[in-house]
Amino acid sequence: MRSKSTWLLILAFGLLTAPAVLIADDDDDSLPAGPIKDRHWLMESMGDEAEDIKEAFNLDQEGFDTAVIQRSADIIAQNAHRMPALFPKGSTDPKSRALPAIWENWDKFVQGAKDLETSAQSLSMAAASEDDENLKEKSQKVFANCKSCHDQFRKPDKP
Repeated sequence: MRSKSTWLLILAFGLLTAPAVLIADDDDDSLPAGPIKDRHWLMESMGDEAEDIKEAFNLDQEGFDTAVIQRSADIIAQNAHRMPALFPKGSTDPKSRALPAIWENWDKFVQGAKDLETSAQSLSMAAASEDDENLKEKSQKVFANCKSCHDQFRKPDKP
């Protein structure tokens, strides 16, 4: 009897939370096709790679996972290179977090993407050579470039 009530509780929880999951997932689908949706997914990918880099440093006594750091930094560098092309003039939408400052300060935005690409390439090379002394410093430079761009060119998260 107890296992049946546990099963019913799990089923009820699933039914109650499924709409919230579907609604949250629908937010991404509500973006218009084309560069706005493409850049959303590119940025999500870079965020995932940044998280992987952070986790690669959290191996305690085992040291760093330099293979993960190198792979993730390579992906961030490639995506940073692609960024400017995904922000053509006029590619705005109320659901996009891109600020008009991108197009008002285009040269600064493009330079920020180049700075991110360069810092990610530097991190990748340091990880490839297992230059443990400089990995954390180089990863912090990548994260600082991300933050700088977000601070200037992206609307804050919804509360």
